[in-house]
Amino acid sequence: MLNLIVVGNPDYHSFFSDNNGEASFPVSRLFESTPDSLRNKLLPLTSKTYQFLQELPVIFMTEPEFEVDEEDNTGGYCSNIRIGRISNIRATTINREKVLAFNYELTGIIGKEFLTSEKEYIRKLELGSFGLNRNFWAVKDIDVKEFFDILGLSVLAPEASASVKTEAPDNNEDLEVISDINQYLEIILNHPQDNNEEVFYRGHSDISYQLEPSLFRKNTQGNYRYRHHESDMITELLTVQPAEFRDDRYMLDKLVRMQHYGLPTRLLDVSTNPLIALYFACSKIKRDEDGNEIDGNVIILTAPKSEIKFFDSDTVSCIANLSRLPSRIKSNLNTSLATQEFNATEECGHLLHLIRDEKSYFKNIIDPAHLSKIVLVKGRLSNARISSQSGAFLLFGENVDLPETGLSTLNVRKLVIRNKERLMQQLSRFGINESTVYPGIEKAATEIAKLYDGRS
Repeated sequence: MLNLIVVGNPDYHSFFSDNNGEASFPVSRLFESTPDSLRNKLLPLTSKTYQFLQELPVIFMTEPEFEVDEEDNTGGYCSNIRIGRISNIRATTINREKVLAFNYELTGIIGKEFLTSEKEYIRKLELGSFGLNRNFWAVKDIDVKEFFDILGLSVLAPEASASVKTEAPDNNEDLEVISDINQYLEIILNHPQDNNEEVFYRGHSDISYQLEPSLFRKNTQGNYRYRHHESDMITELLTVQPAEFRDDRYMLDKLVRMQHYGLPTRLLDVSTNPLIALYFACSKIKRDEDGNEIDGNVIILTAPKSEIKFFDSDTVSCIANLSRLPSRIKSNLNTSLATQEFNATEECGHLLHLIRDEKSYFKNIIDPAHLSKIVLVKGRLSNARISSQSGAFLLFGENVDLPETGLSTLNVRKLVIRNKERLMQQLSRFGINESTVYPGIEKAATEIAKLYDGRS
């Protein structure tokens, strides 16, 4: 295995100029293009995660740029490459951004090298549509020699960079396991909560699912499925179904409706009702290749009441309207800038224009720190399903620190859910079933049919 750290301008990163020193990397770009099987074991970030990463060699690369080979006057894409080791990994904050800081020591300087066909290495390294043209930190289950072979480089890797056979830690092994509703209720009732806090819940039928909105979900290779096409998907839906959104004043309302109809958005449903979350953790019984039931989970989120927003909040408008910005503009948003400097940028101007479409009185100033937040939003009860599920939403900003990292502003506690069939029977005695969770005559009819199935 190896760490792959890809960055843009090498002038901003000391590992391209100094043989040893200190550096840092944004947590928000951590473990992109990393297989699910590895990523799920490495999160949340713990001392075990850091120890594992420190045992692996690191390849530092710049994003490929087109250059002309002076020897044969042909053009191609080349990257500046270094090999090294990292140590003393720690989480910290620089310019309001959560980062992993680390010490590094270079063991080999490869220099600028022309790479093989982009299509070839993107496919073999499973890098997704953006390839190496972005900042990211991945963990790859290959050794250094194989990595260079895939890039078409005849490089003799230094002995110090040889991959070490090591098992990824499993950070889920110490979680509490629930198999009975009495046990579940005891944990819920004893969960610490101050008077100035509110608690929300979310259930997953598969413990491997991350606490992230559908827009941010990745494929099994760890690459985004929809994120780079957010504004295109929204514009297309608004174009083909304009009547559906005619009465939605705020962009948040549009996103809620889009999510209801199945479009990937930056919203994630949560509930104020712990029994609803348990229902979703048990409602789908999946099995692994050996026929064993796959565990679900319930996630308990505790947040200060002062951080909870409502549909007409200015912060909510700022984050929700990020969804209308084209990907090339979103990627250039620099939320680490000071407020005045950020508001002078062209990217901020585009966002302000969108916000004023729904709030003509909005002041010409955006706090860039708000755009990298995850905020809890109380949903309007105009939708029957939101009402029946005691619904609220997590609204995700740009380049946020996902709750799964353990470094988010959200206080997260996970429970493992087993024995789902028994738990579903117990939930039914509390009036939690398909017809009450999904209001509507179809679900009610299905639930009534179940009650009478087999009666004489």
